[in-house]
Amino acid sequence: MTLKPRQDAYPIDALLPELCARFQPGRTLLLQAPPGAGKTTRVPLALIGALGDQVRRDGRIWMIEPRRLAARAAADRLASSLEEPVGQRIGFAVRGEQRRSARTQVEVITDGLFLRRLQADPSLDGVSCVLFDEFHERRRDADLAFALLREAAALLRPDLSLMLMSATLDIADLRSRLPEATLLTSQGRAHPVDTLHQPPRADEPLPQQVLRAVETHGLDLPTGSGVLVFLPGLAEIERCRERLEHADALRHWQICPLHGQLPLERQSDALKRCPANRDGKLVLASGIAESSVTIDGVRLVIDSGLSRQLRFDPNTGMEGLETVPASLASADQRRGRAGRQGPGCCVRLWSPAEQQRRPSFSPPELLLADPQPVVMELAGWGAGLGDALPWLDPPPQAALREGQGELKSLGILDRDGRLTAIGLQLTQLGVHPRLGLLMVEAQRHGRSRLGCDLAALLSDRDPLSAAEVGCDLEARLEAMGEQKRCKPLRELSRQLERQLERLGIDPDAEGTGIDSAQLILTAFPKWLALQRPGQTGRYRLRQGRGAILRPTDPLAGSEALAVARLDMGQRDTRIQLAVPLSRQRVEQLALQQGEWLDQVSWDDKSERIRAERQLKLGALVLRQEAQPAPPAEQCRDLLLGRFRESGRLELLPWSDSCEQLRRRLALAHRHRGSPWPNRDRIPLIEHPEQWLGPCLEGCLSWRDLDELSLQEALWGELSWEHRQQLNRLLPLRLSIPSGREATLRYEDEEVVLAVKLQEMFGCQEGPTVLDNRLAVTVELLSPAGRPLQRTRDLRGFWQGSYNDVRREMRGRYPKHPWPDNPLEAIATAFTKRRSDTRE
Repeated sequence: MTLKPRQDAYPIDALLPELCARFQPGRTLLLQAPPGAGKTTRVPLALIGALGDQVRRDGRIWMIEPRRLAARAAADRLASSLEEPVGQRIGFAVRGEQRRSARTQVEVITDGLFLRRLQADPSLDGVSCVLFDEFHERRRDADLAFALLREAAALLRPDLSLMLMSATLDIADLRSRLPEATLLTSQGRAHPVDTLHQPPRADEPLPQQVLRAVETHGLDLPTGSGVLVFLPGLAEIERCRERLEHADALRHWQICPLHGQLPLERQSDALKRCPANRDGKLVLASGIAESSVTIDGVRLVIDSGLSRQLRFDPNTGMEGLETVPASLASADQRRGRAGRQGPGCCVRLWSPAEQQRRPSFSPPELLLADPQPVVMELAGWGAGLGDALPWLDPPPQAALREGQGELKSLGILDRDGRLTAIGLQLTQLGVHPRLGLLMVEAQRHGRSRLGCDLAALLSDRDPLSAAEVGCDLEARLEAMGEQKRCKPLRELSRQLERQLERLGIDPDAEGTGIDSAQLILTAFPKWLALQRPGQTGRYRLRQGRGAILRPTDPLAGSEALAVARLDMGQRDTRIQLAVPLSRQRVEQLALQQGEWLDQVSWDDKSERIRAERQLKLGALVLRQEAQPAPPAEQCRDLLLGRFRESGRLELLPWSDSCEQLRRRLALAHRHRGSPWPNRDRIPLIEHPEQWLGPCLEGCLSWRDLDELSLQEALWGELSWEHRQQLNRLLPLRLSIPSGREATLRYEDEEVVLAVKLQEMFGCQEGPTVLDNRLAVTVELLSPAGRPLQRTRDLRGFWQGSYNDVRREMRGRYPKHPWPDNPLEAIATAFTKRRSDTRE
């Protein structure tokens, strides 16, 4: 099998005969082809025999693209190669737009649309092969569709052929997961690209980094050249555009944004060559420009090294975009854009050292994104949580279970995880489950047009920029009916409305009118936002997270917002789309859906518990009423928590008597065990609920505690007999030779008896406790009460170091007895004269 010579040959042409020969019914191919090889443009044409002598395959070919722009661009290139308009042998279908006919052999469709078709017809009747282009992006819908398709093909279509195509496939990983697949590799047609690193300077913002790179490397390019700048998202694109438009060196350059929130027409304009009346063209692009599209005339790529990826936070139930370092594979894709049409240069805005720390590939979106759409698709497929599906990378089961729980709470799944009646209806709408609920609720209240407009806006790209109207969703609803650029959204809304009508949901005859705010709250109840007191533009969401609006946003200052879209940035969660609400309306909602809770908090000024009754809606507090008699249990728990956090027994009205009791009980526990409780400091502080809790009942401050109640708490459940036993084993006082009762001092490691030296005359053995098992440390004091010696061996002291003490002390205290033989002397607490008098 040979190809006819062509002037516009691509590197992959040499591989096409082998590819067609190997791509037999039922086979799976992996095609790795560098940027510029021609895989997207040539492979489908070869498979329909349009390039030469290939045998035309029976059945249609579907090529799956990750984005609408990529699908349209691929269809345009394929049809142009055949010198015929799109809609003949080459067609495409994206949300809200399609061009195909009975003659169409190759149809280019987005991964989301393919998933809908697969659910509707798992056998893919009339389709001979499915090509997944740019599969390295590992988008959620693509991965899910591929898993479902593999299962369906094994059961229903063993003759279906599959191909995964990409420039940066992780081949080693894929081959281990698809051992049945055949690998084919093509050479590329990339021109040389010089790679330079420009690390940021200290405190240099990203727009200034980009401007410095353009001025250093872009101004010397031939007139009409293009510069492609990769930025993570819309906010960064807008900030860079504003900075570059004010740069004198670029005043004769055309500056174009390129991101998924632009209308398709404006996205297509960004791909065109620089106009003749401009020095050059600067395209500020998100990851949409990494693959499947060629921007004409680009000779310089400036890569920020950042990308946005979807991430679902199970703690908040939110899915948002997160800014992360781009992978090495992504950086390589971006670099290749500079060498598509000639030699080029790539400037990376990070250091070579940082290059070594980047991940090789981006994680599959399926592992990070909101699990609810996946769970509903799996339920519609009858696959439960997908345990038996042939995944390339199975999504986390914990996340799927969490998503399943959410769908059950919304009534979309029953208790067994199967679709309910409304769940079956939602699967026919092709939107996120929450947006489907929004549409159904709108239809039930006779406002289907409003519901479909909202669903179209929220399931597609934002038709307006934040610079124009801020985050106001109502402004976008108005624009849908007026502005030309919103035509695709209007078409999508009418399409959704037709789908909704086919569900046969009759409006509730008694249903009241409903507005956009209510519908948003139906879909996103946990994103209701209440402005923080005295903090314009700063809000708290119903589920507890903080969120912000730009100070210049028209909605900044709104008392409350029904939020429909959020962006979880590196530092802040930013509100992107919302509808304003009054606080009164939120209070009415709280009275219906919230609850009154008794709350207690600590007032540092009065050092006392403050109690109030709060009307709460999730984490939002709408009303507060003072409570003169707060619940005793809540007060106790608050005091226990503060005590635990302090880590100090001294926070309590802790006396020396309490400390001595604690040490006696701890000593008994160490030496005797049960029934004596462990009263070491660490357990008391870490587990106060086990001993302190009962005596805190009814307390509102630490001042409400007294010494007796703390001692009782330390005793715990010990009986009177055990308490008396402790007093016998570890007494507070004992008799000494002088005849008086002396106090024992319990320390952490020993028991100490502090007495004047003369009071121990005649005593050969020191005192003991714990039934003579623990010797007491005798601290012998001078007549003035100053320590002279510590010992547990009195006999040894008398026979040894006493003579040294006597020699030093008798001159200082001549009125006190210092006998030569203390063991035969009479113990006394008095001077020699008073002792003689007493005798």
